[in-house]
Amino acid sequence: MDLTIVGCGYVGLTLAERLQPRRPKLTLKLTTTSSERLEQLSPLADQVEVCDATDPTQLLSALRKSSSAVFCLGPKGDRQVDANGYRHTFVDSFRCLKTLLPQLTDLRQIVYTSSCSVYGDAQGGWVDEQTPPKPSRGHGDVLLESEQLLSDIGDRRVCILRLGALYGPGRDLDRRLRGLAGLERPGSGAAYSNWLHVADAAGALEAALSAEWDGVVNVVNDEPIRLRDLVGRSLRRQGLATVRWLGQEEPGAGGRRIRNTRLKQLGYQLQHPSLDQSGVFAASQVP
Repeated sequence: MDLTIVGCGYVGLTLAERLQPRRPKLTLKLTTTSSERLEQLSPLADQVEVCDATDPTQLLSALRKSSSAVFCLGPKGDRQVDANGYRHTFVDSFRCLKTLLPQLTDLRQIVYTSSCSVYGDAQGGWVDEQTPPKPSRGHGDVLLESEQLLSDIGDRRVCILRLGALYGPGRDLDRRLRGLAGLERPGSGAAYSNWLHVADAAGALEAALSAEWDGVVNVVNDEPIRLRDLVGRSLRRQGLATVRWLGQEEPGAGGRRIRNTRLKQLGYQLQHPSLDQSGVFAASQVP
């Protein structure tokens, strides 16, 4: 397999590291938008290139001769909170890709890491891949449009992995939540969130490549968790004051519980099926 990973941020880098035992049978190319990272990435791949996926010359160079491509795109800097930045990163990249496909005759497989945010709010209900997406306006709309651009490609195998909220090395949940200690927060904290260890994000990507998955696959752990439980367990574990929830939940704030049934039907076994089993709450006294 000749594989290009377009975007070596948190997930892309973890995938590249996971694939190391498969070299040299796997020809691996990595891309980054930052020239400062070339030295860091070069030991992991046969080739590393600077690539803005919206630039046709750079993207063509990155994908030429590749039989498979994984797109782990992510906005840079303040684009993380800017819908226009999201549109440039995701939609413009896949529009660029579609214009290049006639020249990429070797490229047969495309895997893209999208997000479960495309489902929008389900008032705490369960959703799966058959549930029509209803994203909120802004980031969710952009991500769904990106998916649709790829889904319209008829002559290549396309797999879209909708990932849950990521945690793992470098994204420690306790550290992220400790700033809430002792605060008052609106609502009841009853909204559900769905989490995924970065090792399982990379594991699912490797499985999708090896087994040639197609279509949409939800990649989340087994146990959605309410926000108040997530925050409460973390703060108590750290010996910090818990959050005081003020009630008066706003409409559309129930979240959703994501089913990962298809992921398991495809044969993937989660390494971290719950936050508890990841050790996140291992020292907590809360059952």
